[in-house]
Amino acid sequence: MRKYMDMIIPAVVIGVLVLIFAMLIGTKAYANSVEVAEREQREANESVYLNLVKDELRAEGFSNCGVNMTKETNEDGDWEYTVVVYHRSFEWMDEADAMMLEQKLENAGSDSLGKISLDLLVR
Repeated sequence: MRKYMDMIIPAVVIGVLVLIFAMLIGTKAYANSVEVAEREQREANESVYLNLVKDELRAEGFSNCGVNMTKETNEDGDWEYTVVVYHRSFEWMDEADAMMLEQKLENAGSDSLGKISLDLLVR
């Protein structure tokens, strides 16, 4: 009997260790899949926002605008976006109209992306 107990105890210990290891790997894989899904959703939201900005600019009469978006991660993990729109016609735009257009474009994506700062530049 003692001989069998000497064989069973190491087998049980090894089995428990394998089970714990498998659980750790599964938890890590799940966390990675959640991160990938969140990143893909954020990238989809970014793409939708950029298309919305371009469509709105076309509707306002500013075709062929250059649109550049950069993103930065804060210390708390939130993203901040800076969007710069380039068009030569902004040079002749009234200041109040330019501010209204900037606000309109900033607010268009704030629900899905968070903080967006937008600048209209002449180029």
